[in-house]
Amino acid sequence: MTSLRARILLLVAAFGLTIAGVLSVVLYNAVRNYYTDLQFERSTRFAERLISLHPDMWADYRASPSTFGEKLRQYTLYAPRVGLYLVDPEGRVLASSAEQRLYWSTYRVDLEPVRTAWRENTRKPVFGDDPDALGEQCLVAASPLLVHGVPRAWLYVVARVADTDTAPVQMLRNYAISGAVKFSLITLTVGVLLTMAIIAMFTRPLVALTRVAESIKAKGFATSFDVPAERIPHCSRHDEIGRLAGAFRDMLERLRAEMQRVTQADTKRRELVASVSHDLRTPLTALTAQLETIRMKGCSLTEAQHTHLNESALQNARHLKDLIDTLAEVARLDNPEFRAEPEPMSLGELADDVVQRFGTRAEAAGVMLTLDYPEGLPLTPLDAGLIERALSNLIDNALRVTPDGGEVHVNVRRDGDGVRLEVRDTGPGIAPDEQARVFDAFYQASKHRATRGSSGLGLAIVRRVAELHGGLAGLESAPGRGSTFFIRLPDTLLPAGA
Repeated sequence: MTSLRARILLLVAAFGLTIAGVLSVVLYNAVRNYYTDLQFERSTRFAERLISLHPDMWADYRASPSTFGEKLRQYTLYAPRVGLYLVDPEGRVLASSAEQRLYWSTYRVDLEPVRTAWRENTRKPVFGDDPDALGEQCLVAASPLLVHGVPRAWLYVVARVADTDTAPVQMLRNYAISGAVKFSLITLTVGVLLTMAIIAMFTRPLVALTRVAESIKAKGFATSFDVPAERIPHCSRHDEIGRLAGAFRDMLERLRAEMQRVTQADTKRRELVASVSHDLRTPLTALTAQLETIRMKGCSLTEAQHTHLNESALQNARHLKDLIDTLAEVARLDNPEFRAEPEPMSLGELADDVVQRFGTRAEAAGVMLTLDYPEGLPLTPLDAGLIERALSNLIDNALRVTPDGGEVHVNVRRDGDGVRLEVRDTGPGIAPDEQARVFDAFYQASKHRATRGSSGLGLAIVRRVAELHGGLAGLESAPGRGSTFFIRLPDTLLPAGA
C-alpha cells in the first residue's frame, strides 16, 4: 500500500463499504417505518370501522358482559394476530378477543398515549402497553366508545404483526439489506472503475515526470543536464500538470545555468589562484633578493648602489601593497551582499575631478590628457567612489600604453536612454582575439605584458562597477589604431546591479 493508486483504491473501497452499511441501515429503517405506519393506519381504520358498524357496542357490552369477548373474537376472525380489547377509561380490561389473564383484575393499561393521539388527531404510530404481555410495548391503536359525547370505554387494538421478529417484517428487513448491498456493490464497482480511470489520467504524467527526474538522479549532476528541456513531457498542457511540468522544466534550466555558472566560477577561481600566486611571487622574489643583497653586501656597496637597491625594494613593496589592495577591492565588489549607493550627480564634473588628478602624471609621460562633456548633461544616479575608481583604472591603463606624444581623451555624452563614459587612447590597440578576455581578472593583453605595475585586475573592477550600476563595460579597438574603453550607465539604477 505504498503507491498512490493503492491508497486511493483502498480509500474508495472503504468509503463504498461504509456507504453500503449506512444505506442498509437507512433502507431497513425506512422499510420498517413504512410497514409500521401502514399497520398503524390499518389498525386505526379497523377500530373506527368496527365502531361505525356497531354503534351500540357499549350497550351490547352492558347487556351481556360475559359474552362480549366472543363478539370481539368474531371481529378478529380474519386477523388472528391482532389483539382486540375493550378497556374502561381507567385502563381496566373489560373484555378481550383472547383468553382472560389472572392479573387483569389489578392490571391497568396506560391510555395516555392513545388519548393524546386522539386529542391531537395525529396519524403518527403510537406504542403502548400489550395487555397479553405484561411490561411489553407494541404498536397500538384505539378509538373511544362515546355515549352522549363522553368516552365510556376504548376499543383497544394491538398490532403484534409489527414486531420485528415476525415473518413479514423479517422478510422486509432482509429485502432492504440485500437491496442495499446490491446497490452498494454496483456503486462501489462503478466508483472503483471510475477512480482507476481518474488515477490513471492523473498519475500517467506524474510517472513520466518521475522517470525524467530519476534519469537525472541516476546520471548525477555532472551529466544530468544533458537532458534537453523539450524532452520534459506535458509542458504544453494548460492545467495543473502542465504548470508542474513547466516549473520542472524551468527548474532544470535554472539548475543547468547555475551549474554552468558554478563551473565557470570554479575555473576562474583556479585561474585566479594561479595568477595571484604568479603576480605575488614575482615582486616578492625580487624584494627578497634585494633585501638579501643589502644584508649580505651592505658594507661593500657604494652609496649609489645602496640607494638603488632601497628604491627597488621600496617599489616592489609598494607594488605588493597595491596588488593586495586591488585583490581586496575585487573581493569586496564580488561579494553578493555588496550594494552600490547611488546619488544623483553630474558624471561630467566627476570625470573632470579625476582627470585633473592625472594631469601631472600625463604631463610627465608626454601624453596629452583631455576631457570633453556637454553642458546641461542630466544628473545620473551613481556611486561616486565606485565610478571614480573605474575611471581611474581606465585612465591609468591608457597612460601606460600611450607612447610619448600620444593622446588620451576622456568623453562623457548622452547615449540613448543612458550616459556613456569613454576613455580613448592612441596606443597600439588590442588584437581581436584578445578583446573578449580583457575584462577577465588577471588577464593582460599583449600591450600590457611588458608594462611594469599592471596587475590585470583594473578592467575586472571596471566591469563589476558597471554591473553594480545596472550598466555595462565595453571595448572598441583595432591593432595600431588605439583603443576606446567605455562604461554605459542607465539614467536609473537597475536592480541587476544590486
